Amino acid sequence: MPELAASSPKHDSVQSSSPDSQLQSSASTWKIYRPKHRWERIENFPVGINPPQKVRIYSQSDYYRLQWWEPSAKRNLTDRVNGDLVAAIMRAREIEERLTNARSSGLGLAKLTLQHLHTRYVAMLRGRSDADEISPKTLSRYSSALNHFLEFVSQVEFQHQYRFAASIDQPFVLSFKAFLSNLKVPPNGHPNATPRPLKSVGYVLGVVRGMFSWGISEQSGPLLPIEFRNPFQGNMTTRADRRAKDLFGDPDVTIEMACKFLQNCDDYQLRLFAPIILFGLRASEPCLIFQEDLDGEWLRVIGRPELGYDTKGLRDKRLPMSPELYELLTALRIEQSCLLLTRRSVFEGQYKIKEPVLSAAELAMRYQSLCDSERISSAKVRSRFLRQLVQEAGGLDYDHIDREFRTVAAQLSWPKEATLKDFRHLFSTSLENAGVPLFYRRYLMGQSPGTSPVTTYTHLNQLREQHQRAVESTLAPLYQAFRERVSDLGENR
Repeated sequence: MPELAASSPKHDSVQSSSPDSQLQSSASTWKIYRPKHRWERIENFPVGINPPQKVRIYSQSDYYRLQWWEPSAKRNLTDRVNGDLVAAIMRAREIEERLTNARSSGLGLAKLTLQHLHTRYVAMLRGRSDADEISPKTLSRYSSALNHFLEFVSQVEFQHQYRFAASIDQPFVLSFKAFLSNLKVPPNGHPNATPRPLKSVGYVLGVVRGMFSWGISEQSGPLLPIEFRNPFQGNMTTRADRRAKDLFGDPDVTIEMACKFLQNCDDYQLRLFAPIILFGLRASEPCLIFQEDLDGEWLRVIGRPELGYDTKGLRDKRLPMSPELYELLTALRIEQSCLLLTRRSVFEGQYKIKEPVLSAAELAMRYQSLCDSERISSAKVRSRFLRQLVQEAGGLDYDHIDREFRTVAAQLSWPKEATLKDFRHLFSTSLENAGVPLFYRRYLMGQSPGTSPVTTYTHLNQLREQHQRAVESTLAPLYQAFRERVSDLGENR
């Protein structure tokens, strides 16, 4: 396997400013270098044998050593050949062919440590995030998963046995699986939370598999030799991952519980949670719904690339509006904000918006202006700018929504298993029980319709009619409770 050269004979380099200075410098350097490392360069080859042009061959003790400039690593690499001169020449020609055709020897770095591979991989992900290829949240999830890998390889017993990335094997993978199976982590990442067994073992293994696959690919150099076989390939799931969950039974939030939830909401909470409960929105989706996304027919939940925001899965959707919900959302909206839903302090007049933003286009202009003011606008910086502008416009975030949910849930003495996400479980279950076709159900949930060719030929031209099937059957109690609460609040207002 190739190694980093301890030094490089300067007479083999072409980076000097002039031929004379190059010869003088290389000659003096080589006089010191050769006796220190006992390298004897092979310059005279047998008759009829053409020497390689990009790879230098040295004799060292009873073996040969090849040396070449690796463009991907931007340094000299060496490779040891145990055999005679013929074997060294054949190996040199293999390397030279790869250097000529692919600008890489394909042998990677033999002394690449696992920590260095992790650092390079995370840096690549950060670059993709800055280039808007992946979401900053994806970078955060991958980095969090890889932190478990770093914790594992930092153990003393593995630092000696698996010092370099190319040395890992199946026993390494099995030990890592055992480590993850016994690992306990705080469920919300808070250090004071009670640790519990890690649930996403398969996800962590998949991320690590992707890191080693990238290390073999040409995109990384490659950093690992082309002969390297990724031991993380194949089925990385554990028995716990393969164990099917029994889907029989009600979700943690039932129709009756959701009805009582709506009946306990005040004006602000009803505007906030009615779309979440009646449409099964993700908890973060209400944060960036603009007033212009709502009309008497539809509520549109869409991404805003001009603001660096996209819905999960990059899938926009529109949801059929009821007259009562449309009236509630428009009657109490804040005129100085372009956002449909705001923080409670803005809604109740405790916080005044200093610079009103009246449209999504105006907010996008401010966002682009902030990005242009930064010399280097990374994904992290752009995300911070968006949060800042949403806050200045009176917008809310997930923590605001979760706080309001916990307030109402505490009033109803709900169990801790009932979470904000269970409204989405309830909506999907209600669509299924109402007989809404799978394509429509996936669309209303904001999920991919699938990858089979039939999805290309299927058009959802009865969205309102299919949604109405659920409204008139399984979702009917929710809409009834919502109308009654709107009426009660209107009388007391």
